[in-house]
Amino acid sequence: MRILLLLLMAAPAYAQGGPEIDWSSWALSSALVIGLLLALGQLLRRLKLPALGGNRQLKVVSSLALGHKEKLVVVQVGKEQVLLGITPQNISHLGKLEQPLEVPEKQGVGNTP
Repeated sequence: MRILLLLLMAAPAYAQGGPEIDWSSWALSSALVIGLLLALGQLLRRLKLPALGGNRQLKVVSSLALGHKEKLVVVQVGKEQVLLGITPQNISHLGKLEQPLEVPEKQGVGNTP
């Protein structure tokens, strides 16, 4: 009986209806949030940040674009450097460098080139 009484007392609150939603404000806010997420995704894709705690044994020393999707890459593996040819379908080992290239130091925010 008490439950029925509590339900009857709460009924007028449901009958009054909830707050009105301003749909134009909601749509604008949603579009802004979605646009911000897309912009941040594009920014992260362009920055090409290395994976957190990446493998320190492999390092790309130099890269040369040969075409739209083809490139030559010098990769340092331990103390050796190898030349790789990369296409969308294949990665080919082209050889080991007899005279290793100098590994450029990473530039920080305050460093000058």
